[in-house]
Amino acid sequence: MIKPQYIQKQLFILLLAAILSLQVNGQIIAYYNIGAFNTPSNQPYLETYLTIVGNSLSSKLIDGKHQNSVNIEVKILKDSTIVKANKYNLIGPTFSDTLNPPAFIDNQRYSLPNGIYTLHMTLTDKNQPSSKPTQIKQAIVISFNQTQIQSSSIQALEYYKKTTIPTSISKSGYDLIPYNINYYPESTKELNFYFETYNTDTVLGINKPFLYVYYLENSDNLFKLNSYGDFRKQKTAKVNPLLAKINISNLGSGNYNLVIEAKDENNITHIQKKYFFQRLNKSVDIVALSKYSEKKTVSEYFGSCNNIDTLKMFVECLWPIANGLDKERIINQAVKKDPELMKNFVVDFWQRRAADTGNALKMWADYYKSVQEVMVLFKCGKQQGYYSERGRVYLQYGKPSQRSMQYAEENTFPYEIWQYYTLNDKATNHNFSNRKFVFVNKNIGDDCHVLVHSDMRGELYNDRWRFEVTRRNNNGIGNPDNVNPAGIQDNQFNEIYNNPR
Repeated sequence: MIKPQYIQKQLFILLLAAILSLQVNGQIIAYYNIGAFNTPSNQPYLETYLTIVGNSLSSKLIDGKHQNSVNIEVKILKDSTIVKANKYNLIGPTFSDTLNPPAFIDNQRYSLPNGIYTLHMTLTDKNQPSSKPTQIKQAIVISFNQTQIQSSSIQALEYYKKTTIPTSISKSGYDLIPYNINYYPESTKELNFYFETYNTDTVLGINKPFLYVYYLENSDNLFKLNSYGDFRKQKTAKVNPLLAKINISNLGSGNYNLVIEAKDENNITHIQKKYFFQRLNKSVDIVALSKYSEKKTVSEYFGSCNNIDTLKMFVECLWPIANGLDKERIINQAVKKDPELMKNFVVDFWQRRAADTGNALKMWADYYKSVQEVMVLFKCGKQQGYYSERGRVYLQYGKPSQRSMQYAEENTFPYEIWQYYTLNDKATNHNFSNRKFVFVNKNIGDDCHVLVHSDMRGELYNDRWRFEVTRRNNNGIGNPDNVNPAGIQDNQFNEIYNNPR
């Protein structure tokens, strides 16, 4: 089957683009995913899913309406041999509102026997062929065995409906509209998904009962959320499809796994598959916070919390806005994990912040909303978002005025450039204007961007930051007066830094 950690990495990268839907230098923004499936006759196939963002394209006027179009080229290689090739033009729907061009989707299937492959995909704006194409490259493993219970990928769906005329998005009598990012904003109320299990009749016996169980768990501690999930009874077959949904309207912000299990009549689990996703739901976070906010003072608020892990998080998340002495106290409290000491620390912290004129409880509530955002947006491996470089900057200085993200530029690591028109340093309460931050991710698998340069006082200043951005290009690094690597005329980081967008 396809390696889940690779898919998770790809989707997390796309998530960041999805949050702000930014267009960087005219490149096509496309949310991409894949799925591996099998047939009753054991003929595996790969599906590719694309969602093209309309405002990242140049439209063409046709009969009084605007329309977008993308040239797509796909090559699937085994070793160095092309085993599948496809070249086609994907045409978007017509529209009149040029400020809000619609997104459009694509779904393709490729029959592939078991093996290890590499997929190459190139997306080019047909109406602006001189623009830089978007390149996608992914390693793929197809491995199905007829003698074992196995499963497909979990396919996340935007929605589904009964099939009237079968198309490439049809399975098991339904049209499945793919959802190609693993980020669910508060406007999304349901998590829809499709899944298949194979060979249950061979392993468990013909026409035997078995159970699909699906639920959500916290991805950080694998804690099962009993109020989110259900089960389905089925009879064994060559292929057992599962099409289901979970209501997530009341699911708060955080990192989660959708877990699907297939259990036999003796409650033995034969298959377990997980799909990682992130949820941002500030309205629910605020409701949860208001239960504490009914308290009149910050002392009552924190005094009513007795969960050690929650208190530890309340302490640690203050790191980005703490001064040197408070940083030492945060380390000590986090290590000791003494509930009363942690309560006393956070109460004292916010009372000192509020002094005689501010509302300590309101200041905490406002800050905690931002903490929830960075815990979703900027998690770095097992490190909480507020300890990551981007999360720390976000909490200390606020949301950037402009955030330019580049993940597909030639000969560079993924990088982001943030600009603040004005900012308040919450650690010192000093105000500044026109400050920039450059982040680079040199280890793409964990999405841990590090700060390599900023003109903000007290931050890392490095006028040779462009050498940190370029990949395998140290041409000229030996000259200490040289701030630009050679051969970067096709790169965009200087333009983006000077004119963030």
